[in-house]
Parts: sequence; structure tokens; C-alpha cells
Amino acid sequence: RYALSLFAPVQLTPNVGVRQTYYTKDIQGNPREGKRNVVSGQFSTGIDSSIKFFRIFDVKTNKFGLNIDKLRHILTPTVEYRYVHEPTVPNSLLTFPSASAPNNQVVFGLENKLQTKRTNSDGYDTSVDLARALVEVPYTFAGKGNSDGGTLGDWNFKVELFPWSWMRVESNWAYPSHFTKGTRDRRLQAWTLDMVMVGGPDAPGADSTSSVSAPSPTGYEQGREDQLVFMPEGQWALGFGHRYSQNDKTETVAQFDWRLSEKWQVGMFNRYTWKEVSGGAKRYNHLREYQYSLRRDLHDWVGELVYRVDRELGEEIFFLLTLKAYPELPIETETSYHQPKKGSQTSPFSPAR
Repeated sequence: RYALSLFAPVQLTPNVGVRQTYYTKDIQGNPREGKRNVVSGQFSTGIDSSIKFFRIFDVKTNKFGLNIDKLRHILTPTVEYRYVHEPTVPNSLLTFPSASAPNNQVVFGLENKLQTKRTNSDGYDTSVDLARALVEVPYTFAGKGNSDGGTLGDWNFKVELFPWSWMRVESNWAYPSHFTKGTRDRRLQAWTLDMVMVGGPDAPGADSTSSVSAPSPTGYEQGREDQLVFMPEGQWALGFGHRYSQNDKTETVAQFDWRLSEKWQVGMFNRYTWKEVSGGAKRYNHLREYQYSLRRDLHDWVGELVYRVDRELGEEIFFLLTLKAYPELPIETETSYHQPKKGSQTSPFSPAR
């Protein structure tokens, strides 16, 4: 990836990549069958382009504690081209597939951002985001798997609000580009709303806290989407999230994290399903999951003990050790109990069915 400034003020960033994954054997049969020593390769490339326009408004007010010292509106049109080639070995032949789906599309976007100027803790003026709105729509070119011609994808909208330093509000939703008139397809396909509030000493900022969990608008994977985030001592973060997916689920999640001391941090996570649809079955008002965690700072490492209850999958206790330099590679050991026995699970809402 390399940023080019050949056509200023248009910013161009081309990228190219190759991914190679080695497998001792494919998925076919026992170790004496199937192909051995398989390498699955995949090529990808693309280019991002953008241009910025801005205007400054001479507005100064502290009404409602907003602390606004001038406003800057930034308008950024973007065009992104993405191409991902088919892998040399199909994912269907591999036990642990890693290749992405083939893709050949261009994404058009428009970002609006509203900023103000505030004095930071060091006494210097700095730009602070107040609001950000982004709309994107992809166009997929004709090709294999899309023989009918190019298609325009769903419109994706994202809004972020930072009215005060201690609060962050985010919302995402999707609206179909194509729908059948007279049907319910014109409704929103997926919608999310998150709100994070922080408190404690040293004027904490909500922009640096982790997002509310259960981020996917569809699928709703169990468990919180945890990140290796240690807040300053004495600070806390409270988050609420609401998820809606058409003909699927409506859920609310809540989480709370508190840095008790220099070494210890506690956390809580709950997931409540208001409505869930699976085939012809429906379920209402169901406390689907809750989780409690205790985290300790071990200097170069972070240790975490988690107790989680999922009404469909049973109970679980697990311990993680994470090297701060590589938070994406934790060492984990876990014990599960009270799990539904294999063959006895009859709930149509179970992800394990």
C-alpha cells in the first residue's frame, strides 16, 4: 500500500496483496486419502481515492456544555475499487478455510464531518470531531456468479456523534437498492444503535473506549466482542447497544467496565432478545446471555478470568493470557459444563443446531 500525491488535491492509495495458506491435507477422507501438502493462494488489489472540501464557520458557544470554538465542515467524496481473485484451492475442500469470497466491485462514498477546536490537557488547541456521517453504496461488476450483469448493492449509512467528550453515539443501517413494490422489502434490512458513556477522574474521553459488543447487525454471534482495552485507574465505561435485523432478531446488549485499581479491572455483559424468529417459530423477551470478567495487568501480559452463561449453549469458565504486544493472539484455556447433549437439542433458536 502506498499513498500517492501525483494528482493533488486528489489522494490516491493503490494496494496489492497475496495470501498463501499451507495445509497438511485437504478435507477429503482419512489421512491416507485426499491431497496432502496443499497451498491455497489468493491475490487481491485495489485503489482508494478521495478529495476533501471544507469550510469554517465562526461559531462560539458553550450552550449545553458543548464547548464549541468555531466549526469546520469537511466534505469527502470517496471512490474505492476492490478486486479479490478466487483462491487456488476452494474453501469447500479445506477444514479451516481462510480465503475471502471473490470480489470485483467499486464502492462510492460520501463523508460529512463536523469539527470544533478545543484545548487539550497539555494546553494546546486541537481539532475534535463532533459528528460524522458516511453513506456508501457498492457496485459489483458482472462476472462469475453474477452473469446477469452488474448490480448495485445496499445503501449503507453510518452516523457517529460526539456531543460531549464523555459520550459517543453510533448508528448503522442498511437500505436495499432493489426491492419489489408492494412488499415489505422496503423496510430497513438491518439497524444498530450504540451509546457509550464514560466517567471517573482525569476527564475521560468516550472516543478512546471500546465499542459496545455484539457488533454484527446479522448473525449475532454469542459473547462480547472484547478488545484489550485498559482504562485509566478509577475510570468506568457504560455501554448500551440495540440490534435489529429483518426477519431475524431484535436484541439489546449492555456492558459495564470499571478500572478498580492500577492492576485490576472488572466487566459485565448482558444480551436480551426482544424478538427472535427461526423458521416458523418465534420467541419474545428472553435473557439470552450474561457474562462477568476479571482482568489483571501483569506488566507485559494481561490475565483475564471470564464466566459466561448462554441459555442455548450452557455455561463456560475460561482463562486468557494475552501479550500486550500481540493482543490478537491470546493463550486460552476453558471449561464448559451444562451443555446440551448431542442429539438432544430441539430448540430452533440454538446456533448449535
